[in-house]
Amino acid sequence: MWLAQGIPTLCALANPCPAPDVRVAPALLFGAIMIVPTVALILTARGGERPWKWLRPLSYIVLVGLAVVGLAAVLFSGGFTVPLVF
Repeated sequence: MWLAQGIPTLCALANPCPAPDVRVAPALLFGAIMIVPTVALILTARGGERPWKWLRPLSYIVLVGLAVVGLAAVLFSGGFTVPLVF
């Protein structure tokens, strides 16, 4: 998500471009939230405890969902991004 900060944006003429650091907050927010399912996966890595067997698949689903939603939030937080390569 941090690498998405350097993607150039194409701003509409009617709307001014946002500040260059507008994508930092969503990247930090979703990056921090993704630590929770990662810690759950690390803690249940042994797999010996049967009561927590439902936590691993749920953690993977939440981790992938946060990654996709977080990337979309980072890319579109500063307006619609268009690569400037023609």
